[in-house]
Amino acid sequence: MEIIKNLSSKTREEESMQLALASTYEAETITDHYVMLNTLGKGAFAEVKLACHLLTNMKVAVKILANGEESVGNNRKELTIMKELDHPYIIKLFHIINSKDHTYMVLEFAAHGDLVTLIEEGGPLQQTQAQHIFCQIVCAVHYFHYNDIAHRDIKLDNILLDGKGNIKLCDFGMAVRVSSGQRCKGFCGTIEYCAPELFFVTEYDARAVDIWSMAVVLYAMVTASFPFKARTYPDMKEKMLNPIYFIPYTLSQNRLLVHLIVHLFTVNPEQRPTIYDIRQHPWIRDREELWKLPSSSESFCNKPNPSIVQAM
Repeated sequence: MEIIKNLSSKTREEESMQLALASTYEAETITDHYVMLNTLGKGAFAEVKLACHLLTNMKVAVKILANGEESVGNNRKELTIMKELDHPYIIKLFHIINSKDHTYMVLEFAAHGDLVTLIEEGGPLQQTQAQHIFCQIVCAVHYFHYNDIAHRDIKLDNILLDGKGNIKLCDFGMAVRVSSGQRCKGFCGTIEYCAPELFFVTEYDARAVDIWSMAVVLYAMVTASFPFKARTYPDMKEKMLNPIYFIPYTLSQNRLLVHLIVHLFTVNPEQRPTIYDIRQHPWIRDREELWKLPSSSESFCNKPNPSIVQAM
């Protein structure tokens, strides 16, 4: 597996796209730069389409955000955070185009879908593949936690795969900036992935919430099922009063994996492991995906100037 050794490194295709975008910045519409293809996904607040950059033929994903009064603040927050992220396991933001009614985020395209599709088509992942993917998730989360950002919506749907089988964590629409000791307010995320404290407290540690969501992702990868199931918020809230999950017999023989899952599902957020603790767990600590990456203490680099078009 090829390991990217420099956070700021770009493929030739990306460099060509950067030059092309810089030279065509004066254009005002999305169709001056891209031809829109099929729809990749649609949610309550955004639609994502596959597109092709006209000058380089590079395929990209275009996230289309409505510029309504209620959404403009969230849109601005997501864009600000995405502009500053630069990591091989986080989806890249190439281009931003604003119109009266919409904001278009031109993003890196991950051609092999998401983890939902991978598990639905192939069932539970074998240990080696699960370790490979989970290590990359750990690296991505370590990067933005170190840089005082919490994602707050880590789930299978938001973990994409590129052509080399590497992950691309996406959708920072619920992400927030957090400093040491800072608490967040407001329920967020998808209920199957939500930590118990989200249902019962008004303020919470957003980094600890990310760790619980990672536990759900790991459990789902190795069992092809969710540890906690409920159709409604009230039902899930009741389950979170005493979170009980089942470890299949096929997993029980793998003591290190089971230990990690149990460790991650620590109900008390103050006792839940941090992302730094997880990196040292024996189930993953010797994997090359961890130690061949750039220093995780490296701060944000290549911050784009918001006044110009910048491919990251």
